[in-house]
Amino acid sequence: MYQTSHQKKLFQYFKSHPTASFSAKSLIEEFKGQINKATIYRKLLCLEEEKLIHKSYNPKSKGYEYQYAKDCDHHFHLLCKHCGKIMHLKCDEVNGFIEHLFLKHSFLIDQGETLLMGLCEECKKYA
Repeated sequence: MYQTSHQKKLFQYFKSHPTASFSAKSLIEEFKGQINKATIYRKLLCLEEEKLIHKSYNPKSKGYEYQYAKDCDHHFHLLCKHCGKIMHLKCDEVNGFIEHLFLKHSFLIDQGETLLMGLCEECKKYA
């Protein structure tokens, strides 16, 4: 995997914020004066293709967001409908549900593309 200095810088940013999600717009603002807009979009695509970051649609912000992806193809994601936070769901209980859907309904889940919506721990306090 070849990485340019800009790609390394962008990836290190994601790695140093493993639970945060970022829009391309917020990354462009973060790296203003360091990495130009077109390069950020190109490098996001490269990092996504290499499965180093995960892209998902956030209906709250009505746009795509990117997040550090450690094995994102193998777990669901949770989206808080109130604050827009996207979280990784690594839970053995989900495996039973996935197996049930496959065996009983002949449906194979793409875990990397699965987004469950609800309220995060912080936001449910105010619901």
